[in-house]
Amino acid sequence: MRPVRTDGHVGGGHLMGKQSVDLEHAKELWDEWEIHCLILVSLFLQVFLFLMADMRRRSGSRALLTVLWLAYLLADTVAIFVLGHLAVYVRGPSHELVFFWAPFVLVHLGGQDNITAFSKQDNELWTRHLLSLVSQVAVAGYVVSKSSWPDIRLRAAMVLMFLRGFLKYAGRTYCLYSASPKNLGASSLDSMASTIWSLVDARAETRRSSDEVDIVESWRKKVRESIEERRFKPMFVPDMCWESVSKSDADRGADEIMSVDAPVSDVEMMIVADELPGLLEEFKNGPDRCTAYEFVAAHLIQSYKYLYTKTPLSDDVSTLYYLIYTPFQYLPTAIALALFAAAEKKSHYSQADIIVSYLLLVGAIVLELLPIFTSILSYTRKPFRPETAIGWAQLYLFNCIVRPLGWQTRKHWSEELAQYSMIRRYASVQEGYHYHACMPALRTWAGKGFFGSWGVELFDLTRTPLTGDLKLLVFDKLLLQASKQEWKLASFRGERALEEWMGSHSVTEPGRSLSYAALHMSVSSSRVDFPTSVLIWHIATDICYFSEDEKGGDIDPDETTKKKKMSRELSLYIMYLVFKCDVMLTRISRLGHKSAHETLKNYISPFQQSPQVDEKEAVKVASEAMKELKRLADPQEDSTPRVAHQDKTNVEAANKDAAATSSSRTEELLQSTEEALSFPVLSHAYAVAQELMAIDEEAARWDVISEVWLEMLFYTAPRCGAAFHYEHLSTGGEFITHVLVLMRNLGPFMPKPGA
Repeated sequence: MRPVRTDGHVGGGHLMGKQSVDLEHAKELWDEWEIHCLILVSLFLQVFLFLMADMRRRSGSRALLTVLWLAYLLADTVAIFVLGHLAVYVRGPSHELVFFWAPFVLVHLGGQDNITAFSKQDNELWTRHLLSLVSQVAVAGYVVSKSSWPDIRLRAAMVLMFLRGFLKYAGRTYCLYSASPKNLGASSLDSMASTIWSLVDARAETRRSSDEVDIVESWRKKVRESIEERRFKPMFVPDMCWESVSKSDADRGADEIMSVDAPVSDVEMMIVADELPGLLEEFKNGPDRCTAYEFVAAHLIQSYKYLYTKTPLSDDVSTLYYLIYTPFQYLPTAIALALFAAAEKKSHYSQADIIVSYLLLVGAIVLELLPIFTSILSYTRKPFRPETAIGWAQLYLFNCIVRPLGWQTRKHWSEELAQYSMIRRYASVQEGYHYHACMPALRTWAGKGFFGSWGVELFDLTRTPLTGDLKLLVFDKLLLQASKQEWKLASFRGERALEEWMGSHSVTEPGRSLSYAALHMSVSSSRVDFPTSVLIWHIATDICYFSEDEKGGDIDPDETTKKKKMSRELSLYIMYLVFKCDVMLTRISRLGHKSAHETLKNYISPFQQSPQVDEKEAVKVASEAMKELKRLADPQEDSTPRVAHQDKTNVEAANKDAAATSSSRTEELLQSTEEALSFPVLSHAYAVAQELMAIDEEAARWDVISEVWLEMLFYTAPRCGAAFHYEHLSTGGEFITHVLVLMRNLGPFMPKPGA
């Protein structure tokens, strides 16, 4: 028998020893190549950001935005990490070339021309980037000072790249400051003050003049010609809409909605309001009138560039920074590459360090030249006829090089509508999807543990393409209101649409209060707040949409089907704006929405076990539940709205002493809050649906529904807030932003501040 060996070379001891050697070897390799890998990762992230940054303007994909967000954060983190490593890097003389990489880290921190900020919050925190600029430039300067290269050409190349990196990083910080909400608000205030003072001066001149009427008329004529030339012609002529943007300062109307929560009507529009119907007459029936959306897209793209790219650097060519920055934008890197190539390196430095240095130089040059190529792409994608030799050259390059490769993007924003349906959450099968049999189980799993309610809501949103028919419906409504000079369009939330329909159908006042009581209550600002009104009409629209209509009598069934589809898309979109983006959403409304969800869940959950419960079936079950709720609630309801204050309580409270008054008011507040929380949204929605279904003709019914949703859309647009429009420019854009810009450019449609 052989003796057992105890020297550690058998069995597990041998394996552990081998693993220890492997780990030691891996650690040595990482120590040797760590800095090389990290600097190349930093370069790769810059390339990735450049290639992907513009896609966020044209896509609302959560996956894309998440990946881009991670890359944006990692790019700065990795660059700062590399610079910190270079500051403490201690190796032999053959590796001294790594100090040459410090200026490239500054170049990477300067970011790409097409992405300075990922979101509005990055612009708000521009002071943090300013502090980072100072600290990282100091660290880079320290790293560079450690080098002791004998070749003057290498030192000159390093100085050039250091200056290039410093100016690029400073340029990014300046862009963040320019696009910060506070700076935008100050600029908007200055612009408004300038306009007001010009009006005051004009009025004073009119008073001093003996020909007061002639001066007023002359001034109005100038304003009219300005609007016609700068707005209406570019808006409706395809070849002019993009050129009008390039030849003028980006339309401040588009910029103002990014900086003012309550935008007001354009002063010029108010001056010529009486003449607008005549100015729009030649355009309102044109076959290409939807070109106005291209005009809006062009101005919003300019706003996007100003807020999220380095466009502010070239906004004013007279600034000292621009005069310094422009020569250093392209020349230093090319000169540095030539100097580096001419310097003596092979006998002094590591071959790997030389290769990485060349990669950094070539990568920097490519990233500086790519914006020129993409600017040619973006310019030649626009519908225009070249007027100069440069324009024809760009068009020729595009047709010869780009078009054969298929690199042509027609969308300027996502052109999609986010859709949120309350009842869709409880359907296991949805129209257009074939994998949703497992959706209830998936939602249940996502709603547990770490994800919570966010996991459930993750599946609530879908997106649908924005159709030309819906664009035309919205635009024609605006043109119609402008031709009638009905400028209070944004002050109604469905009341006027119902009044006009009842007036056109000769519904008398007693009939309105009896047969259509629920309809009137659902849009009345004194009865329900706006989010609750949206919730009621959303559920009622779904009931009407999925109900079997046996009455017939449609004059144009295709047109009715189209109107049904567009009305429901508007319903789901406004639900998304209010309950997912918190537009005008109050705590009471949020709780009412949650309560409605819980009620629906209790009634529909037993049917969810079936894999064949589609959205129509879910609506049918929900409708039966609402019918039962209404039956139970009817005996308890009175003729007064449940959210109204009671006059008797107020009178009694006025007659009590201070302490009693305070107590009474507290009780009144609690009572009104309790009544608002217990407001029967579902039963009221069912009542509204029944009154709508009582309309004999389906076409007439959907005319009413679509008109109400259009009014709600125009009511919502100026009340979304500047932050909403600002943030969503970088996440694919929102249709409501385009609607708001159209409203500002077609007439004085904006509501009065505070309305």
